[in-house]
Amino acid sequence: MNTNLVNLSDYPIDQPDSEQYQSLVHRWRDKLSSTGLITLDNFLTPEGVDTFRKEIYEREPQAYHSVHGAQAYFDNFPGELPSEGIGSQTYCMGHHLLQNTEMDALYRWEPTRKMIAALTGNTEVFLHEDPTNALVVQMYKPGCWTGWHFDRAVFTTIVNLGEPDGGGVFECATDIRTEQDPCYEDVGEVLYEHSDRVQKHEMQAGSLTLMLGRYSLHRVTPIEPGADRISLVLKYETQPGVFISAADRKWIYGPSAPGPNDPDRVATN
Repeated sequence: MNTNLVNLSDYPIDQPDSEQYQSLVHRWRDKLSSTGLITLDNFLTPEGVDTFRKEIYEREPQAYHSVHGAQAYFDNFPGELPSEGIGSQTYCMGHHLLQNTEMDALYRWEPTRKMIAALTGNTEVFLHEDPTNALVVQMYKPGCWTGWHFDRAVFTTIVNLGEPDGGGVFECATDIRTEQDPCYEDVGEVLYEHSDRVQKHEMQAGSLTLMLGRYSLHRVTPIEPGADRISLVLKYETQPGVFISAADRKWIYGPSAPGPNDPDRVATN
């Protein structure tokens, strides 16, 4: 891992025993627990942003144009909630296209994993085992967007790498449901645009966002003409052996995206 790519002056994640690190973890862990979303500004150095963007645009021709109509509750979507504006259109690069990059090195780097574990209150987090879904670049070109949805994972780690000239606002209603209660009424208010719980975030390049995505309804508004919006999603899990279904892999990353070596393994996410 090229440590010049991470702002270790403000985020000394390579020194977990330092007072600065412990103070940082305590402060941001409490905020994540209370608000459901935190953003660490300038987590990457300018060199880090430039390096990651260069790696992405070198691989841009291999990105899969993913257009689908998945909805907020996946297979348990109640019929009385509106379905308009749900789904997504993005250009995706899966982990199989990002091997041996500096992005891959950051994802696998032990200090990164230990920081995410500490911030989420876990003793340890594990690399996502899907060869396509573990590390993902999402490119939002003009006209791209993602509709309101929840994540399958408990928490989501996003490194923001590109800001659009217009649109591309990250909107989120954090902690809107629980593991026990789907909170259809509250979710419906967001989908009908009647809710006052929605917060708007314009992510800056180089920042790292950590969100409790399973319980937070969120979307990215359509990108206006101009620069691309680019996100790098790092998938960490609270248990080993997690990967997605073949069907999900196909419609997100394309029919040729590789799955586990053992085709008989059953998806766990």
